[in-house]
Amino acid sequence: MNKSVVVVNLADIEEEPALRGRVNNIRRHRFPLDSGLPGVNLEFGYTLVPNGYFTPRHRHNFEQLRYTLEGTFVTGHGDMPPGVAGYFPEGAYYGPQQQSEDARILILQFQGPTGDHFLSNEEANAMVNQLKAQGGTFQDGFYTGHKPDGKRFNKDSYKAIWEELNGRKLVFPKPRYRTPVMMNVENFRWIPHRRQSGVAVKHLGTFSEYRSSMGFLRMAPGASFAAERHEDAEIRYLLEGSVDYGGKTWSSGTYFYIPPGATTEELKCRDEARFFTIGLPMLVDLARAPAAKTAVAAVRAAEQPQPA
Repeated sequence: MNKSVVVVNLADIEEEPALRGRVNNIRRHRFPLDSGLPGVNLEFGYTLVPNGYFTPRHRHNFEQLRYTLEGTFVTGHGDMPPGVAGYFPEGAYYGPQQQSEDARILILQFQGPTGDHFLSNEEANAMVNQLKAQGGTFQDGFYTGHKPDGKRFNKDSYKAIWEELNGRKLVFPKPRYRTPVMMNVENFRWIPHRRQSGVAVKHLGTFSEYRSSMGFLRMAPGASFAAERHEDAEIRYLLEGSVDYGGKTWSSGTYFYIPPGATTEELKCRDEARFFTIGLPMLVDLARAPAAKTAVAAVRAAEQPQPA
């Protein structure tokens, strides 16, 4: 597993489309994020959800962590204006979504605790184009295709894409959480860091068996975060201020990915800095139990009915 810390600014990442068969597809700047584990995809991006974006009520077989930066992100389960974070667990319904303005959000999408494959952007985009080439159509968040006997059928667009790639029916996991979890960030308190002077943390929550977490890190001017070894993977996105790291000064919009087992250099704050953070113990847990993961996946695959 690669143990090099990744640091890159938003301005250096090109925008790309994310094709999922929805109305007015989202666009995003996707940051480099390698799990180090074969078949385990995670995608973190600065995402534009455009005015007019629509999805029907739906659910996923993967997880999402979101934080709204600009505009209001409509979920069909409660709007998310700036300063609201959300955990969208596998199996939990939300939507329909109907955007009436542009919204910009930070979002991590990743494999849920059930272990189903999460499609990379390359995989999903390729499947959309493949299904279109086969004569299918996408409209209003649904896919319309044809069975071997010529009869038409409709499916949620993401479900159709996932099944085309994986060659089997997508059976959604039973929800661990009944609904997505929304968090009003300003109502959480800052707590002084236990080891680093001038540093405070705001912990929003830890979720599922994977113990994925969301929070914030704040540094006072002149404060430093000492070099340290990280047992678990962590994402830090610089929302405000500037910091020195690796011999360079980094401004807002800078993304840090710290792989499990990596040792960071000293991080020094110039102006007061505030980071959005995500903790990912799941990567170490999956790496330690590949045989168990493979066995569970094999059992689940055997239990799934094949597409008609």
